Amino acid sequence: MSAYAIWPCGAPPTDLAPADGLPAAPRRIRIGMPQLDVGGLSEGWLYRTCGDLHWEAIGRELGVSSDGFRAEAGQRLYPTVVALRARYGAPLAAVQENDVLAAKVLVRPCGRACAHGRIDLTIAGRRSSLELLTTFAVHEPGGGLRMALPAPELAARWMVEGGGAPPAIVQLAKAARAGQPLDDDFCGPTLRPTGPALGRFAYEPSPYADYNGAGLLYFAAYVTIADTAERALVRRLDLSPRPRTDWALAASAVRRAVFFYANLALGEPLVVDLLRFELFGVRGVKTHLRLSRPSDGQIMADLITERRFAREGT
Repeated sequence: MSAYAIWPCGAPPTDLAPADGLPAAPRRIRIGMPQLDVGGLSEGWLYRTCGDLHWEAIGRELGVSSDGFRAEAGQRLYPTVVALRARYGAPLAAVQENDVLAAKVLVRPCGRACAHGRIDLTIAGRRSSLELLTTFAVHEPGGGLRMALPAPELAARWMVEGGGAPPAIVQLAKAARAGQPLDDDFCGPTLRPTGPALGRFAYEPSPYADYNGAGLLYFAAYVTIADTAERALVRRLDLSPRPRTDWALAASAVRRAVFFYANLALGEPLVVDLLRFELFGVRGVKTHLRLSRPSDGQIMADLITERRFAREGT
């Protein structure tokens, strides 16, 4: 099991630095323009940062750098996100320039090819958390992914700890992928649509912003794509209770769950369906969006998001 923190300032003590010369933990991060978007803290940036911390923690567990993740036949292994859950201590709109983000990361095996990571965050004194469930996969021609086990010398270091039930996110991810009931207090009883989509948005991901260096649609991009679609559909369908305020400013995320099922080959388009838009009076809204591939109808991801409305005049 690996656990480490972003240090209060500067680099960690030198006696904690591993033999590879890399710092035992990233430095703390002072929030500036690169970490912000028009609505506050950028959720896409946050997920990319937490994903990097998660990959690094897996590498420390295996004793290799990220490009050293290999399958038995020597293929490169990628830690591929299966599900994530995020809960924020305040709407992301509350994060401001010069706030300080600190993180504590814990990762552990929860299967021969799976890892469960929890990143506990403190931002300007407010506590938040992000869970990531990942599996090792090889990148196949055409943009597909196939789950694969680490090579024997790495698998020996990736031992599942005995005892205790698996994290709840594991069962949720299995049920979501199989289309089975979830019975989750946040996601609801099921992800199956109860009727036709409220609206559909077409999108072709950008190779410059949405894909990673492995040629895969990056997990954080699913969220920014869904948010782009939600904003457009709210405007198109006149769903916002504050039509004079841009949706990116009117509502800010406080909680999210995402279940990932498939990737997308470079150059292919995708569609986003708005399946649920549930208002909580003047307090906020919960939405369910689904990404799919038009080429074969494959569902790519389900995203459930709770947002709080900004106070009038802010």
